[in-house]
Amino acid sequence: MSHKTATALTAVLLLALFCAAVLVHDHHTRKKAHTRLLSHAGIVANALWNHNQTGAAQYLFLASRSHNYTFIVVRDTRGNIFQQAFGEPPTTLQRVFTALHLMPRVTHTSPIRYNDKVIGTIQAEWNCDTIYFDSIFLVVLVMGFAIFQLYRGLVHEKTVLEDRVTHRTRELSELNKNLQQEIEKNEKSKQDLRKSEERYRAYFEENIAGAYISSPQGQLITCNQEYLRIFGFTDKRQALDTALTDIYNTTEEREKFLAVLLKNKQVSGYETAFKRTDGTLIHVIENAAAVFDEKGNLKHIRGFLLDVTEKRSLESQLIQTQKMESIGRLAGGVAHDFNNMLNVILGHTDLALDKVDITAPFYNNLKQIRKAASHSADITKQLLGFARKQTISPRALDLNQIIEATLKMLRRLIGEDIDLLWQPADTIWPVKIDPSQVDQILANLCVNASDAIAERGKITIETGMKTFDKAYCADHAGFVPGDFVLLAVSDNGCGMDQVTLDNLFEPFYTTKGVGKGTGLGLSTVYGIVKQNNGFINVYTEPGKGAAFHIYLPRHGEKTDQVPEKTSASIPTGKGETILIVEDEDAILEMLQTMLLQLGYTVLAESSPSRALDLATAHDGRIHLLITDVVMPEMNGRELARQITAIHPKIRLLFMSGYTANVIAHQGVLDKGVQFIQKPFSMQDIAAKVHAAL
Repeated sequence: MSHKTATALTAVLLLALFCAAVLVHDHHTRKKAHTRLLSHAGIVANALWNHNQTGAAQYLFLASRSHNYTFIVVRDTRGNIFQQAFGEPPTTLQRVFTALHLMPRVTHTSPIRYNDKVIGTIQAEWNCDTIYFDSIFLVVLVMGFAIFQLYRGLVHEKTVLEDRVTHRTRELSELNKNLQQEIEKNEKSKQDLRKSEERYRAYFEENIAGAYISSPQGQLITCNQEYLRIFGFTDKRQALDTALTDIYNTTEEREKFLAVLLKNKQVSGYETAFKRTDGTLIHVIENAAAVFDEKGNLKHIRGFLLDVTEKRSLESQLIQTQKMESIGRLAGGVAHDFNNMLNVILGHTDLALDKVDITAPFYNNLKQIRKAASHSADITKQLLGFARKQTISPRALDLNQIIEATLKMLRRLIGEDIDLLWQPADTIWPVKIDPSQVDQILANLCVNASDAIAERGKITIETGMKTFDKAYCADHAGFVPGDFVLLAVSDNGCGMDQVTLDNLFEPFYTTKGVGKGTGLGLSTVYGIVKQNNGFINVYTEPGKGAAFHIYLPRHGEKTDQVPEKTSASIPTGKGETILIVEDEDAILEMLQTMLLQLGYTVLAESSPSRALDLATAHDGRIHLLITDVVMPEMNGRELARQITAIHPKIRLLFMSGYTANVIAHQGVLDKGVQFIQKPFSMQDIAAKVHAAL
């Protein structure tokens, strides 16, 4: 049953109840009024019987007022009015109710008995005021109905509300469950985000590259520790206070970088020059990305920097080494052929000078030819020194002793206007090097220093001992760990700019005028130092002179005694038989003439195969084999081995325009090998043959 139907049914029932109650109450009220009138009749009977009108009047007056009578009349049996009384005048409401027939006037008549005898009648007109009760009852019913309806509504609303609450509770429970799941997901997302941020932060902070975030204007927002290390910042605050524009080498490089970044939105492998806090220039490879806002404006820049300064330095050194090796191979080949020709010139000039009287008109011409040939030989010697093709015989030396023996020659070399200051270390480790190479190093460096001094000046030569560990070498490019002996040559001359310093050891590079230098001096020094497993560093500033620091490895053996150079007469032979093998006919002919003139018996061949045939066919003893190292058919070492098998007591002397690995390793002669470097003079070959025999 619906709520409206129940309400209507309840209203009908209440209306029926009201009608029944009204009827019952009206009947009961009328009956009660009649009974009351009988009571009045009994009371006034005595007064009527005794003709007590006063008593009857008083009673009737009270009765009319008390019981809402309009009037009340007592008559005797003859119909005469014995006494009558009138009630209160009707009120306006009573008149209205009467006019509407809601308060009818009811007349009751009752006999008056006295001693069971009717002595009169009593008649009363009564205002039936049941309307008040009916109204109150109606109000009560209506209020009850309203309260009931309100209660039912409240119960219904409560039920509906409970249903809604139950439904909403289920919904909220479901929402709460979903919310809990969302919270758990959100918490997991937060944890994942936190872990991601931690990973990103760790990646950012611990990255081997210098990571940074900056504003478009170049203001640093954040950076990692490697960024601080690359640029030499003491802490992050110093880095944040330094604009990126201040660490670029030039403003043009910064503008070029931003132009590329804005065009491509990112840059990869972009190489730029930066300045450290100490002003040193570094080379950096940068990967960067531009981050834009929703309007397309550049918001910030994220980048990673990798310091490749050492890599670029090593690459430069590798290129330099490869270039030097290539030029060295070229120089070695040129020197080999050039030395052969110089050998012919020098040899024949010596032979001619030996036969020409000093007063002859062309004696001076021969001396000039020999001087030019000797100077050319010095140039090829420098070429071989630069190319590390120079044949050397290193020995354990006290560097102080070698330098002291050379000082007199060096003073003559640099001239009287320049002071030569010698500052040896009190104690010094031995080094292993050919003494002639020390002379070459000192001569080249001192000549170079004297050329850098305009008028009067000072050149300082000093020695010392240095030990470098791995940590020191890691921060100083070019240095090698270990114990080293220092040879330093410094001057107070004009110094060098960066361009000159970058090309310092380039062969044929010179800042001197035409005809005043070959550009091989410092290249030769570089080649000699590298050949002896050392390294060299140069310190210079324009106008403040230059200092060359050469580091030679410490040698563990005791020092050897270096024989003093003497100017003894040319030694001659006593008819010993010498076999010469040389594929260059001019040299072969010249050497044969020299040895014959020196008093030796000479056998000469231009090919190894014919030399073997000659050695096999020769009946007598062959005292000495002089052979070129590099020849067609077979090299000089192999030829010497085969001839030694035929003549076991034969002595060996090798000759060549440059070092060959056949008789030397990296330019160092094998132990016990006798060697003469082309070109050589008659005195040189005489001394070498005498020593070999």
